[in-house]
Amino acid sequence: MSKTVLIVSPIPSHPQFQGNSARIYRLNRMFQLCGYQVHFLYFGMEGLSETQRRDMENQWDYFHFVQPQGPAAEPSFGEYFDIDDWYDNRVSDYVDKLCETWSFDVCLVNYVWFSKVLDVLPEQTYKVIDTHDVFGDRHIVAKEAGLEPVWFYTTKELEAYALERADLVLAIQDEEKNYFQSITETPVAVMGYCVPFQPLVNLSREKIVIGYIGSGNPFNVESLRVFQDAVMANPALMQQFSFLLGGTVCKAFSPINEIFDVVGLVDDLDEFYRLIDIAINPMVGGTGLKIKSLEALSYGKALLATEDAMVGINGTDSFHNFASVNCMVEALNELTPERTAELHRNSIATFRKYNERFIKEFKTLFSELPCKTLST
Repeated sequence: MSKTVLIVSPIPSHPQFQGNSARIYRLNRMFQLCGYQVHFLYFGMEGLSETQRRDMENQWDYFHFVQPQGPAAEPSFGEYFDIDDWYDNRVSDYVDKLCETWSFDVCLVNYVWFSKVLDVLPEQTYKVIDTHDVFGDRHIVAKEAGLEPVWFYTTKELEAYALERADLVLAIQDEEKNYFQSITETPVAVMGYCVPFQPLVNLSREKIVIGYIGSGNPFNVESLRVFQDAVMANPALMQQFSFLLGGTVCKAFSPINEIFDVVGLVDDLDEFYRLIDIAINPMVGGTGLKIKSLEALSYGKALLATEDAMVGINGTDSFHNFASVNCMVEALNELTPERTAELHRNSIATFRKYNERFIKEFKTLFSELPCKTLST
């Protein structure tokens, strides 16, 4: 008999235009491919279009929706949020009703700040928090990087309190596993971001097209600004390369854009990756796993990245781990056809090694049933 998982999320699984939705979709899909019946409960923090509803109803075995009442709460403690500030107790009421009909083997909740739902689950349900990121002292990290804190941020103590609600905590990369283990007694495992390998054939172009696609969060905008400044300090690069920008970051970056051709939001990531030859992730700071790095690798693209952009991925090429954006830009001068081909091979090897690790880890954590091929 198949197992049943309840996945609770304040972020939709469709469309996958940003890293957190892509992560949610892939982890849900892995449960599905391992024979689980998937109940997906979406608390509509980001709204719900008819297309989204239809897509999620078609994808998951059961789709549940709780409509928020009003905007997300302001921080209870002024400088930071209480851990449950963004939680709505009506989610607990809804799950309590679901448990009258369904016996869930696993309940996975996305984000530590939505973990209060776990308190309503029966004892026999295995309770999991997929953290996505570190939120303890996130506001301090942002300010140290010269950025205003956005979205959710709390203290390490409140984050630790919430982690105790779970039987298992999922960190998205190894450094964050170490952090969570330092603040909680709850077991912590690393579960990365697994996505199918879907290489695209590079087309012949007059110039080599270097591309970046991402959301408009402040860390992405700042990283692109630093990259642009470094390129403009090396104007000869513009003769060899053109630069393409996609995603919601286009709007946020547009006031200062001087080098990028802009495609904006694309309906299908394939569309963007077909337009580029080499992907970049010039990330400066930030936390979590940089899903855009793995995304580019999954399309079979050669990738240039900073160390910050590859935390938890373990790149096999020196061009995957630049100490600074300036070093990355200077290395563009070294991209001969032979060096590009080598980078391309190493990028594919990096992706395959990463995916193999976490497919195996998922099976170890959750699968007592025969799994289908998780990379599909």
